[in-house]
Amino acid sequence: MISIKANASTMPYVAYSYDWWGDPVPEPSPYLYGATIDKGRIGQALNNPQDLFEKNGKLYIADTDNNRILIVTSEGDYVSEISDGLMAPKGVFVTDEEHIYVADSGNERILEYDDQLKLIRDIPRPVTNLIGADKAYIPTRLVVDKAGRIYTIAYGINMGLLELDPDGNFQGFMGAARVNVSPWEYIWKNYFSTSAQKQRMETIVPTEYSNIFLDDEGFIYASISNLSNEDHIQGKDALRRLNPTGTDVLRRLGNFPVTGDLYKYYDGAEWSEFVDVAATDYGCYFALDRAGGKVFGYDGDGNLLFVFGAKGSRQGMFSSASSLVLSDDQTRLYVLDSQLGAIQTFEITDYGRNLLGALKSHYYGDSQGADRQWEKVLSYNSQSEEACIGLGKTRLRNGDYKAAMKYFKLGNCRKYYSKAFWFYRKEYMQKNFARYILLIIIPCGIAAAVTIIRRLRKWVGEVKCKNI
Repeated sequence: MISIKANASTMPYVAYSYDWWGDPVPEPSPYLYGATIDKGRIGQALNNPQDLFEKNGKLYIADTDNNRILIVTSEGDYVSEISDGLMAPKGVFVTDEEHIYVADSGNERILEYDDQLKLIRDIPRPVTNLIGADKAYIPTRLVVDKAGRIYTIAYGINMGLLELDPDGNFQGFMGAARVNVSPWEYIWKNYFSTSAQKQRMETIVPTEYSNIFLDDEGFIYASISNLSNEDHIQGKDALRRLNPTGTDVLRRLGNFPVTGDLYKYYDGAEWSEFVDVAATDYGCYFALDRAGGKVFGYDGDGNLLFVFGAKGSRQGMFSSASSLVLSDDQTRLYVLDSQLGAIQTFEITDYGRNLLGALKSHYYGDSQGADRQWEKVLSYNSQSEEACIGLGKTRLRNGDYKAAMKYFKLGNCRKYYSKAFWFYRKEYMQKNFARYILLIIIPCGIAAAVTIIRRLRKWVGEVKCKNI
């Protein structure tokens, strides 16, 4: 279990990360609590809100048990709402044209509204034999890509995301999680285990997605919240990044799996439960943990950047977090709490601004800017392995492989250290190849010449002896 103690006089928890050995290490907080958006600003209390979306300075809230989509400003002031005909909406998505898509869960349909909140179309239950007629169709989350294709999560359907074409016609399932069963597990369960043992065994079924997010490149981040204890112990990732073909392309180069909190020895601890994810335009992503009331930040390689948050009723803490979104410039983070019926805002700190800024600078090729920001990160947190890795990456990009190896070693990053070492060895051999060849050829040539001279002298001596 996490044993870091917070200073109650400043905030109710301490941000932390994990070192190479898997131990929690405190670090400066990347975001700090700013304000709460609730009944006091909205005018009517939120009732079990499930989803949140941010677009052009406005927040769109799926206020589920109030049967409406509420629209407020980024500061929480009421703008408008959609309520006619909705029943328990659980998901909302807004396009660049500010068309609003709603997962109208209670009515088993998806609705599209234009930027004037006028209903454009009603997309009913998909027509397919893959979903039995006796099975309810309850869309809960959805995204719409640039081409107008709709991807949605439906409650109780574990075959992946439902894909609809721009006209709303069912195209198939996308991104279904593979089920891997070892031969031993199959034989044991089917031929040797007793009835009681079979009942205690967990049913082997694909995992269900809990939420989805569409990034700027058209990839879909998907969170998984129903991982079993065994899945957590085995370190199975709770996030995926799906390309248009449904293949998971999430980079996993970090020291630990992308699964939330680490527990070296499972002692009944409550595992992290990712219920939402949001990504930046430079590869970093944030995952919301409902079980622990925390936000986890990862870079594009899957390295854990930070963890902050806690369960509770104090400001900056969560009772039942259900959704999170980032402002366009990532300086503000919004977390929706379904139990509290409120949105809490978190403002970026100088530490967070330099940490994320360094990653963004590196992503867009600004090595000098990244270096300056990494140095500032180290001034805040001298034990930051991520800063050392970042400094190593800039040197690797600039061709200073020896220095890159030094920083990767400080950051305990074996993968990139091996890469830098490979380039360093190649460069070293190219520069010194001729020298080493000469060092090999000259001694060999001298040895060969000595041998030839000796053999000539011996031959000459033998010839003279024969002539005498």
